[in-house]
Amino acid sequence: MGKYKEKILDTSVWITATPTELAKTLPFYITEAGYFIAEKDYKVQRETHDSFLILYTIHGQGFLQTGHTELLLQQEDAILIDCHSPHKYYSLSDEWEFLWIHFDGISAKTMFHILYPTDTICPVHINQSYKFEYNIKDLISKTNNYNITDHIDISSKLHYLINIICSSALECISDLKTSNNDIRIVLDFIENNYARQITIEDMTQDIPISKYHFIRLFRRIMGITPYQYLTNYRINMSKKYLHSTNKTVAEISELCGFLDTSNFITHFKKHTGQRPLQYRHDFL
Repeated sequence: MGKYKEKILDTSVWITATPTELAKTLPFYITEAGYFIAEKDYKVQRETHDSFLILYTIHGQGFLQTGHTELLLQQEDAILIDCHSPHKYYSLSDEWEFLWIHFDGISAKTMFHILYPTDTICPVHINQSYKFEYNIKDLISKTNNYNITDHIDISSKLHYLINIICSSALECISDLKTSNNDIRIVLDFIENNYARQITIEDMTQDIPISKYHFIRLFRRIMGITPYQYLTNYRINMSKKYLHSTNKTVAEISELCGFLDTSNFITHFKKHTGQRPLQYRHDFL
């Protein structure tokens, strides 16, 4: 019989932490963490829990259900779970060995959506498993340290772990090299044609996949849609004209491919919080 009602072996480690007000202002902070060796009848089921969860399988297998999604958790797989929604996970092995960290912070939800842009979660096989396991164990060991430097260090290390998960997820995309080449073609096309009116069909004319598949792929790798990237590129070019030339707002609008001056001003203010002439004045 393991200890606690969760059926874990006595060699397991369970650490709780109460975040300070300072910790809550940082991108990430830990609320609980541990290393579990779970028996076959181990099970956790919650309607909600006010945190996100990193779960990494060292050995054995687990099973996760969240919403309508059911997932097998295997050796060297990591997963990020939004515990605010109903979820349950349990062991499929006589011993399921895993590391886990409950965390939150002002950047937690953002990073979750970067990893799972459609909110459909899936396990991520960690290619640098030894490095990842070492770093998560090191972070768990520091969970109850409370000085200012420790808070910042914990936040930074959590960000690093999530970065590894995100990088590994992108590397799992089939034929990533080809995908990056296709994206590079479109980025070059935008750079050379941003000053004229272009459509997604124009951008993808030399890409051997459907425009809908490409848009999903572009957003998965770049974090924004091709149209959003085009708008950002036009805004960046307009900034250069504003601070390096005496051209009028109307002239810059035309040079950067906006439909008209009003459209340019609307987009510029949305992206920068300023009107173009305010930006020019503040830059000078």
